[in-house]
Amino acid sequence: MESDISQRELENQELAKTAAEEAIVLLQNKNQVLPLRNKTVALYGHGAFATVKGGTGSGDVNQRSIVSILQGLENKGFTVTSKSWLMRLQRYYQQQKSLYEDKLKDDPMALLAPAFNFKDPEIAEFDDATTGIYVISRSSGENYDRRNHKGDFRLTDNELSNIQRMSEYYTNSIVLLNVGGVMDTSFIDKCPTLDSVILVSQLGMTIGDAIADILDGTKSPSGKLTDTWAYSYHDYPTSENFGMSNPEYIEGIFVGYRYFDSFDIKPRFEFGYGQSYANFFIKTTKANVNEKRIRLQVNVENTSDNFSGQESVQVYVSKPQTEIPVTYQDLVEYSKTTNLRPHAQQTLEFEVPITDLSVFDTELGAYVLVPGTYLVRVGSSSRKNDVVASFKLDEKVILKKVENVLKPRIDPTTLLKSKVPLKQVSGVPFFILKAENFPETKFVQYQESSDVTTFLAERENLPGKGLDQVIEHVRNAEGKTLQDVASGDVELAEFIASLSEQELVDLVEGQMSSGENNMVGISSDLVPGAAGQTGQIANKRVPAVVMADGPAGLRVEPVFERNQQTITHYATAWPIGTALAQTWNKDLIEKVGFAIGTEMKGFGVDLWLAPGMNIHRDPLGGRNFEYFAEDPYLSGTMAAFETKGVQAHDNVGVTLKHFLGNNQENFRNFGNSVIGEQALREIYLRNFEIAIKLGQPMAIMTSYNRVNGIFSAADFGLLTNVLRDEWNFQGAVMTDWFSAADPKQSMHAGNDLIMPGNSKSELMSAVSDFGPEFDEQGNIKIKRDYDLLKKQFIETEMWNDFVVDADGEVIVKVRIDSNSRLNDRVKDWIYNGEAQIIDDEHVLLTGKWEDNNELYLGDLQKSAINVLRLVLKLKF
Repeated sequence: MESDISQRELENQELAKTAAEEAIVLLQNKNQVLPLRNKTVALYGHGAFATVKGGTGSGDVNQRSIVSILQGLENKGFTVTSKSWLMRLQRYYQQQKSLYEDKLKDDPMALLAPAFNFKDPEIAEFDDATTGIYVISRSSGENYDRRNHKGDFRLTDNELSNIQRMSEYYTNSIVLLNVGGVMDTSFIDKCPTLDSVILVSQLGMTIGDAIADILDGTKSPSGKLTDTWAYSYHDYPTSENFGMSNPEYIEGIFVGYRYFDSFDIKPRFEFGYGQSYANFFIKTTKANVNEKRIRLQVNVENTSDNFSGQESVQVYVSKPQTEIPVTYQDLVEYSKTTNLRPHAQQTLEFEVPITDLSVFDTELGAYVLVPGTYLVRVGSSSRKNDVVASFKLDEKVILKKVENVLKPRIDPTTLLKSKVPLKQVSGVPFFILKAENFPETKFVQYQESSDVTTFLAERENLPGKGLDQVIEHVRNAEGKTLQDVASGDVELAEFIASLSEQELVDLVEGQMSSGENNMVGISSDLVPGAAGQTGQIANKRVPAVVMADGPAGLRVEPVFERNQQTITHYATAWPIGTALAQTWNKDLIEKVGFAIGTEMKGFGVDLWLAPGMNIHRDPLGGRNFEYFAEDPYLSGTMAAFETKGVQAHDNVGVTLKHFLGNNQENFRNFGNSVIGEQALREIYLRNFEIAIKLGQPMAIMTSYNRVNGIFSAADFGLLTNVLRDEWNFQGAVMTDWFSAADPKQSMHAGNDLIMPGNSKSELMSAVSDFGPEFDEQGNIKIKRDYDLLKKQFIETEMWNDFVVDADGEVIVKVRIDSNSRLNDRVKDWIYNGEAQIIDDEHVLLTGKWEDNNELYLGDLQKSAINVLRLVLKLKF
């Protein structure tokens, strides 16, 4: 396909560079050192040459190349006087990295290994230049949280010393933070002569070129923070309740800026903060509020004489402080200007539905608008905004009544009331809203967890125990195919009723790769390197759906052989999720999504396992880089617009992940996040709700962890009552790879697809009398799994429903040669009358079936229907 660089790659690199430039956040620019007028610089830190494009794990991408910071500066005509020092350091760096990689080469879980960590040496002497630049690089990834240690969240002693001395030595001094998330920035206080600090983040394959454009002023920085950067890690309310096996979300709804603003704790850099070379004047020219919406007109003027730039205007609302916990303010909308030339202006219009201002009343079990005075704020960050309008609601409005399907046994929330009172504001437009003008309360109709519906054409002796089963008799569709469903000749329920238990299980479980490397994230035979695929039923014309990671771009094998032909297709490595959100540019994110959709179609990928959109609850979250923000509205809208971009193409879709409460990596496979119902509904569910309602994603991936004692992948209240009954989600739900949730419970709960498909025998045993499985020689089959808790392989003999019993009526023939692991048991079986030798290598075993057919056929059918709906959207 693409042995030479393709037009697609070139176009995507340009778009990736645009996104990267808009994501860069200028944190400090003392003495207006930036942009640089003199292009002679001394560059330090291993991140200069080993620039981190993104995190590790399933968020990695196999791109053609990466432009390092060193390369980007040289591409732009910078003279780097310290290049010989960097080259010497690079040789040592490569030696250490090779040693690390050699240790992992035979590890089946290498994809989830901790990122390589290299510590910079102390700089003996500095090279002459006008400007000194030091790069701080950090990498994190799946399966491991970050730590509040030197060399991770904090600088090493060498890094701090190097920056102190650099800032004293050079006329201009700059620190570039090549990091995926929040870092300790106390070094700023310890380096009083340091001029500039830039959060360059991890910007994908064009990172070096984007940074060079910012440094020389080709582009003015316009990125804004999506997290609160505190003075100390211990300023975060989560710092004492993060990383353990059962974290209690004591902070409730007070996450990120909501906490800092509500409890009057000054951050170093607030949510939404970011400087520019240009200066902007923001003025709200019109404001109108009624019972349906808030409408604003905001004029933005670039007041600088020399620099063009973009500004992100943010709208916040302060709600009345009542007995229901509310935060000081919440982000409710935002918009970014175009690139404004000096003294140019642009008018932005905002419309916010009043229902978006609801809070969750745990006592009523309802979304309500609380009575009192609301303040509408407009500005450029959470700490730099002004009240531009206010309105008063006369009485409480109950918008929607729901059931407490996610309520914890004991609510862990201890932060319940903001300590910062709202001040009365005069001189702004004021409006009166009346409760009587709102629509009547909505009531959600819920499916009962005790109900199951089974579709039958001809069948008796149904499995299942304990539920209320409804039988729906349908027309016999024997011999029909999925093509007949697509053409409208056969109803989907009729087609489903014609499938055998084995065919149903093949649909609701992914298809394990036939290759060796299928443990984590690589389990597709159709597209090498892709994460997985659904099962195929050839005679029913049901094709497979191919899925690929991850949030920073498609992770597939870039070069492989097929039909004696070399296939080459390098993917684009985009900025990480946090960096994309730092653009605060919905239209740009939609364009990125569209470009990813184009690659999907070119590579043969049907479903993208992204966007990742969990909340940055704590700065040490190892996978925060994949996710957008600490704020649910920003997270939800970013995911929605990326989804719109991808799904603007026919026959490709996205998979929002990880649903729900995957806010740390430690103990992620079995841990239990204990979260109050208000926090769940206003923070951790809210972003998914926004993305689903605005973007209509085709699929959702559940998380590994438990929430309030129940695995997310097997939570009926979450996956059926909230996702489908409350939000009307129409897509498919899948597990994360090798979920620890019980597959039978997952089927009933509404998890339609178990990935990558390693529990088929368990489902077959639960829905039928499923006999032993044998290998090609007739030996009992051995299933080999990786135990994520014990971090080791375990082997299981696949007897399934068969139990050896002398009084049983089931006879099974088993091969037992001299090397068989069953040899030690044969004598006992014969002695107990359970086995009979028939030749030198075979015995007949007498036994019975386990009484365990507890999974309803209807649960398999329900899941298979949702999987087939997905297949129909993507393949027909």
